[in-house]
This record gives sequence, structure tokens and C-alpha cells, in this order.
Amino acid sequence: MDKPKKLKMNAKTFRIITAPIMVLFLIFALALSIITNYFTPSLNAFLGKGARKATTPSGTSNWDTDYYDITSTSSEDALNNSLKTSENIADEGIVLLKNNGLLPLATEQTVTPFGYDYLNPMMSGSGSGSADTTADYVYSPEKALNEAFSNVNTATVDAMQNGTPHQSTPAAASGEAGATAFLGSSTVLNEYPAEAYAGIEDSCKDTVGIVFLGRAGGEGGDLYAEAYDDGTPHQLALTDTERGVLDFAKKNCAGVVVVLNSCNTMQVGELEDDPDIDAVITMCTPGAVGFKSLGKILNGTVNPSGKTVDTFVADCTLTPTYVNFNKGDGATSYSNASYTRDIWLSKFKGGADFDARFREYEEGVYMGYRWYETAADMDYFTSDNLPDGVTDPYYNRDNGVVYPFGYGLSYTTFTQKISSFSESGNTVTVSVDVTNTGKVAGKDVVQLYYTAPYTDFDVENMIEKSTVNLLDYGKTKLLEPGESDTVTITFNKEDMASYCFTHDNGNGTKGCYVLEGGDYVISARSDSHNVLDEKTVTVADTFWYDGSDEDHIRESDKSAQSARNDDGTPTGEPENTELGYFAVTNEFENANTYMTDPSVGNDVTILTRNDWANTQPSAPTDVTRKASDMVIGWLDYNFATTDLGNGKTWDSVNDPVLGSNENSKVYAAEMPASNQDNGLTLSDMRGLSYYDEKWDTLLDQIDYSSSEMTQALFANAFASGELTSVGKPSTLDHDGPQGLALNDNDGKSWINCCSFPAATTLAQTWNKELAYEMGTAVGEENYWLGGSAWYAPAINLHWSPFSGRNYEYYSEDPLISGKTAAAVISGAGDKGTYCTLKHFAMVDQEQDRWWIPAVWATEQTIREIYLKPFEIAVKEATKTIKYTADGNGTVATKTMRACDAMMTSGWSGIAGLYTAYDYNLLTNVLRNEWGFQGYVVTDYDQGNCANDDVAVNRMVRAGNDQHMLDMTLSPGAYTSLDTATGIVALRKAIKNTLFVIANSAQMDGAAPGATIYYAMAPWRVAVIVVDAIIALGILLGIVANVRRTKDNKNHPEKYKPAKKKNA
Repeated sequence: MDKPKKLKMNAKTFRIITAPIMVLFLIFALALSIITNYFTPSLNAFLGKGARKATTPSGTSNWDTDYYDITSTSSEDALNNSLKTSENIADEGIVLLKNNGLLPLATEQTVTPFGYDYLNPMMSGSGSGSADTTADYVYSPEKALNEAFSNVNTATVDAMQNGTPHQSTPAAASGEAGATAFLGSSTVLNEYPAEAYAGIEDSCKDTVGIVFLGRAGGEGGDLYAEAYDDGTPHQLALTDTERGVLDFAKKNCAGVVVVLNSCNTMQVGELEDDPDIDAVITMCTPGAVGFKSLGKILNGTVNPSGKTVDTFVADCTLTPTYVNFNKGDGATSYSNASYTRDIWLSKFKGGADFDARFREYEEGVYMGYRWYETAADMDYFTSDNLPDGVTDPYYNRDNGVVYPFGYGLSYTTFTQKISSFSESGNTVTVSVDVTNTGKVAGKDVVQLYYTAPYTDFDVENMIEKSTVNLLDYGKTKLLEPGESDTVTITFNKEDMASYCFTHDNGNGTKGCYVLEGGDYVISARSDSHNVLDEKTVTVADTFWYDGSDEDHIRESDKSAQSARNDDGTPTGEPENTELGYFAVTNEFENANTYMTDPSVGNDVTILTRNDWANTQPSAPTDVTRKASDMVIGWLDYNFATTDLGNGKTWDSVNDPVLGSNENSKVYAAEMPASNQDNGLTLSDMRGLSYYDEKWDTLLDQIDYSSSEMTQALFANAFASGELTSVGKPSTLDHDGPQGLALNDNDGKSWINCCSFPAATTLAQTWNKELAYEMGTAVGEENYWLGGSAWYAPAINLHWSPFSGRNYEYYSEDPLISGKTAAAVISGAGDKGTYCTLKHFAMVDQEQDRWWIPAVWATEQTIREIYLKPFEIAVKEATKTIKYTADGNGTVATKTMRACDAMMTSGWSGIAGLYTAYDYNLLTNVLRNEWGFQGYVVTDYDQGNCANDDVAVNRMVRAGNDQHMLDMTLSPGAYTSLDTATGIVALRKAIKNTLFVIANSAQMDGAAPGATIYYAMAPWRVAVIVVDAIIALGILLGIVANVRRTKDNKNHPEKYKPAKKKNA
């Protein structure tokens, strides 16, 4: 008998099963499309976008639109070039601090490595400073020593790998920094105890021990500044476990070299004073190939020429900034000023409610070596705790100096002599002859300092002056034994002027620069403390740069405010004809009031040479922590875009500075044109002056209500969207102070680029040409990535040796920071990359940064120390671009300002005002005084949640053009579109952004009139494929349901009967 045929599932049941599945897939496809569209900028940044392309306007097909001279042929080639530059930087930036003659070592010498840091080196910082150092080309300490020496004793490595490191942990806090890579590095100190090496003593005999000691730094957290559970006084001091390793090496090895793998100056007087420690080297974080350079310095292939850019002190807890350093104990929090900032990061920081933080710069201009040199010249050091054979109390081991600023040894010797010294009007030219008097080739650095007169005039006007100030510097070529080189430095006498914030200018303004009459000593020094030769410049009369006429304006200010010729030289006419030339005057009066009025800033001291001993900085007291009513008013105004808990919010109409009232500084009466069809696009604007009238014609095309606006300007974390009405393309930005990076919260970089040595290492080269070379190398890598901005360099100062982000910043000195940055920016600009100089300004500590600490200092301190590196970079960085000059395709060149992008300090507020809201800083100082032409973007802002729109409206009016926030955190939209004031502010922000892009590599290959567009991104293709597969599956499901329903109706005998409901 035939088996009965198996009946099919009836159509109704089939439909009940398949329909929900199809609906779920449809929902998934729709969600995938919606979500990926929303997060397009972020996905483009992390997953890559399609190739950049440009349309070809009629008649331009044969025009030369390759605007950049790119020497590399591919991204791989650019990476290899960067590795060479990186090696050059490490060669010249590693500093030899001590050498009793042991170094250099013969390549045949057996070396024995020691230390936890040998196996676990500090390659980079964390957070934005994190770098990928896992590639095959990266040099670890092990790889470097094995390449530099034919014999490496690995018995210690085996011992360490089989041992357990001892952990020193902070006595009063967890050593874990946080939940993400942007919350600092661990403060735990690991080291293998000496007992781990027991039994291998004989293997160390006749070898040279190389002991690696490291300290980590990271974004979001500082180094631990107080005691550890084992008695270690702080994170920068040696632990007893580390001393045990050193003792083992000293006892069992023929010689001992210590390598300091730290960007934070460690407390190492005991290493310098120990006769059994033969050599000490500091190398910061090395990046990809820095350890290779270390090996070459150890074996003499490279003669070290680096110099310190920070002062190594005897006791890190006795620096003048230590008492005001936020140690996380509440000492720098106001007890009567509480606010709410419900940002994403607050879940890691105890919630959204907080007491306002503050940071007082009571040391004033006497930061870093300026304090130590002034203290020495005033006989302030009285300790007799001196190393053997030393008589200068400057080097005392209580509160003195171990290694001065600008210090570094060589394997050869040099002499320096001022061979020519001439004055021409206000210009001084100094030539220094440098001769190699030793036996091996080497380079040397010429360091020129000045000492200004300090008299009753300064006391009366509250002007402070360090006795030693870096004026400029230069580096020689490689000198063979007996060879000489001449380094010539030219400076203007106004470079030695001081800022007087108390001076009444007689025209309704207050404060200006002044060059006091008297003798100025110009000295060539081997470091900040030791004079080699000196001359004197005499200024006949005191000169106030008060703007009383054009002659009473500093030349550097007039140059910055001038229009430029095509060769980059000033035309002699002001570029902003509405402002004309004007002198620098006070812009931070609230800060001045806080520091000088006892009824406003409670229990505050300003360090003065007039009473040096009694005005030293002091720790905040309960009186300090109680904010005055005036300070609370300032803080209320600052935090008005967040939830104050009392219903207050920022008043966009009546704000006296940023409101839409006719008395504000940003008021506009007439609504500008919009939505016009003028036939222009961004590629038409390349090479035009910022003030060219054609810009207005382009800007009249803006659609201010466009849905593109938020992603074009206000969701600009590592990427920005297009703005079609004016031809703005989407862009990709990259982070990374040690080279291009794109890091996630785990510290992983999503791009493959060279990791350069730390910023501090670059500064330690004292080589401006090498800094420029780094800029060009990064620019070429960025070119092949299709990148636009590079979030670097960072030029906040090493305010404290404990500051967590010192690896990202150059130095404690503003001049070397500014000069180095200017060179890097110039190099990158010549390759089409615009550098987002950061963090503007006064982000000098990481602790509690998310609560935007109020920073307090006199305007002299703010301008001469903390704004100075930014001022130098903005005024001195230049780039040369090619552009199409006419309708015939003629290619012309133009040298223009290269510093055209700036990042605010998302983590501080001068005088209690978040820098993104600070009109005086962003407009008056940056744009008007310094002639900055470009855009300003916040640091990653974390969002103000319910009031994000208010925050965006406020910052744009202040002169902050872009908001760095990605779509995951609900960025605010610009909603101030109902007034001419609001529209004009947005128009300026768009113009500032477009001006930068037009004169970058984003226009490469685009003739005037061309539109930039991008091929479809690979991830977008994948989304479309997934959507297509789902759509096809749903279509097939529908077809199957229709066919089954029809067949079920025509042939019911082939299907199971539908289940009937019970009656």
C-alpha cells in the first residue's frame, strides 16, 4: 500500500510564522539605515570613507590642480618616511643627564637589562596620546639592545618573567585610573624585587647593567602626588623596590646605566649623587623607534645632543606649584558654590552634582626654571645639603635643582663665544661661534637668555620679572672634532618687554606691554644656570606700548594685524580695516581683580621679588575655599548653560557681551542674505584673502535652516558633514600628539600611522628644522589617509611635574613650546594638513577637569607664560599653497598664516569662564590681537544634555565655531536663527571653517568651480548589501505567501487543515 502523501503547512499558519519574521527583518533593515545615517560622520572616521573626488568644470580638464608636492608615493611610503623622521627626533631628543665616562659602550660589551619597565615600557601616553606600537617595525627595549650589542645577558629577563612584581599603591586612593583610556594611567608602581634575581649574580659579572625605570602619564588623570603604602613619597620618587634593583646591579655588574622612561621629570638626585651609578639617560615615551635611538646612543653610533626642557628638582613636593596642585582631596573646591553638569562622564565621577573647582597660579611668572633661577639670584637657597664637591646652593638636595632647564651632556666638548653683537634700531643680532673641542663629532645648542632690570618702577606697577628668560635658540650642524659653526639669532628689543596689567592707558583701556629703560644682559648659556658669554643692551627710556599712536604698538602685533603680500610679508596696512592697528590691553579683568582684591579672591598671594620669602605660594585654606559673592556671580554666569537647579539659564537676549541687544559686543542689526544662487562653490575661494568680498557672495548662498548644519559644524568629533549650499565637503580629522591616531575608549587606534616620540622629546632636540620635518611627515601620512585636521600640537605647559598630560606638551617654557609648535604647524600646512592647536588655554592639570575648574592668575602671568606659546605659534607659523589664479588655469603660490585651527580648553575656564564662551579670549585676543584667521573648535565636550542647544548658541557668538561631540551624545543644534545677531554669528562660524578647508589639501585636484564629493564608503556598501539581502528575502517571503495562499485555495487536499477554534 502506498504511503499517504505528507500534507504541507496550510497558508494561514505559514503566514502567521513568516510574517513576524519578515517584519523583524524589515525593522532591522530600517533601523540599520537610520542608525548608520545618523552616525555617518563617526562611521566614516573609524571605518573609513570612500575616495575623495572632484567634478571637472568645463574647460579645466588640462589644468594643473595638484596643489601639493607630496614626495611619498603611497601611505606605506609615507609611513616609512615618518619612521626615519621619528628616529632622527629620538636621536637628537634623548638627553644624557649623567656620564662618568662609562658611555659610550663598545658593541661587544655584554649588557644586562633590569626592571619591570624593560618588559613593560611606557611607549606613549593614554587617551588622545595613545599610539599603536604593536607593528613589526616597532622597537622594544629588548629589540633595541639586541641590535645595538652583540651580547645581551637574558638571565634577568628569565628571572623577571618567572617572578612577581611588587606593587606600590597610593596610600589614600585606588591606583586604577578609571573605566576608559581617557581617565588617566594607572598610578600603581610595579617593580620586580631584587630577590627575583637571586642565583644569577655570576651571569652579571663584567657586564654593564641597564636599569629601566618608567612612569606613566595619561589624559584624564595626574600622577599621584602624595604618599604610597610602602612609604614612597609620591609617584615621581624611587621606590625601595627600585632601589633594591639598583643595589643588585651596582653590586654585581661592572657598571650601571639608568634609563628614565618618563615624560614627567622624576626625583632623581640620588642617582646623580651615587658614584656607583655611572650614567643616567632620560628619553620620555619613545613611540615606534625611540628605543632604537637609545641603543645607538648607548653604543656611540649617535652622540647625544638633547637638552632638558624642564627643570629636574631635588624635591617635587617643594616646587612653587605643588601647594596649589589639585590632589583630589577637595582642597581646591569652593565650599559654597555647587552646580550640576549631567554629562556622560559624570557616571564615572560620582554623579552630576559638584562643587566648583579652582586653580590659583600664585607663583605668577615664576614657573619652572624662572622660579629656581630667580631664587638663586636672590640668595633664597640656604640649605647646605649639597653633593660632594658642590658649593653652589642652587644644587642643594632639599629644595634646589638636580639638572637645570636646557641641560644635557655629550660625548664631546664644545666652546661657545659671542663673536658678533650688533644693534640696528630696535633689532639686535647676536652671532655665537661654537667649536667642537672634543674627539668625536657632535651637535650643540646655542641658548640665548636675557635678564631685565627690576627696579622700584616694577614694584610700583606690580610688574614681576624672572632673572633669567629664554630669548631664542638654535642648533649647530654636525661638527667634526675641531670644526666650528656660527649660530646667528636676531630679536627685537620688544621681545624683552613685560606686561603691566595695572597701567592706565589714558584712553579708557587698562594694561599694556612696557619696555623699561635700563640695561638688559644678553647671555649665551649652556643651560638656564650656567653663563658662557654675555653682552649688554641698554634701553635709554621706558617705552609703553599703549597704543597712543602707531609707534606705541609692538611690531609683532602690527605684523600679526597686517594684510600679507603673496610672499607672506606684511603689506604695512591693517587687514581688518574696521579695527586698524591697535595695542594689546587688558582682557581678563576678573582674574586681575581676584588676584589683587582681598574682598574678591580670598587669601590669595602673588609672588613678588619685592618680598620673595613672604609671598611664596601657599595651600588653599578654608577661607580660600569660600568663594566671595562676586566670584559666585561669575561662576553662575559661566554655568548658566547647565542645570543650576534654580531654573536659571543663559539669557541670549540680555547678555551684555553675547546677547542680541544693541549694546552687546556681537550685536548685528541687519539680517544677511541667504539661499541665493550665486553660482559659487568652495573650490572658487582657494587663495583668496580672508577679507575678499567674494566670500560674502558665497556666504549669501547659505541655507541656515539646512538639516546638514549640525553635522557640518556641531557634531565635529573626528569628522564633519557636508554643507551643500556652499560646497563644503565632509571631512575626517585625526587625533594624536605622537602622530596621527584615532583612538576609542579602550585606547585602540583605528588607523596605521607612525607613532613619533613624545612631544617633550621633540622639544628636547632644540631643533626647529626637525620640528618642521615632523610636521611635513605627518602631513604626508594624513594626505594618503584623506585626512583634514590633525588635533595637535598641544602647547599647554608643564606647570607641575605631576601633571598627567606632560607627555603631550612640550615644556615648562612658553618660548620653546611656541617655536616648536610653529615649526610643526608650518610643516604640516605645507602638505595640506591643518593643525588644531590645543588646548586654548591654561589646561595644566587633569584632575577634576570635567568640572571646568576656574583658573586664576594675573594678566601678566596669563599673557607672558600661558598664552605666549599660542601667540608665538599663531604669529609665526606659515604655509605656502598653490592655487589657480585666473580663468586660464595659471598656478600661483601664496604664503599665508598656517595656524588656522584652534581647540579650546574644554577643561578649564580663565577667571571662571569656560573658554568656549570667552569672547575676550577667542575674539579680542586670538582674532583681533593676533590676526588669527580660521576656526575654533571645542575639545570633546561631553555635552550639557538638556541645554546642548543653548551651549552651542552661546559658544558660536563668543567665537567658537565648532562643537566637538559625536552623534552618540546627542549634540546640540544651533537654534539662534530668529535674530540678525544669531545669524551673523553662525555665518562667521561657517566662513571661518570654509576658509581653512579651502586652503588645505581637501581642495587638491579641484579646479575653481569643482564640487568635492566622495565615493561610497565601504561600510555604506556593506549596509546596502545587507539591506538588499533583507529586501530580497522579504520579497521572496511575500511571493511565497501569495503562491501558497493561492495554491492552498485551489488544492486544499495538499494542505493540512487550519485548526478550528473551540466553540
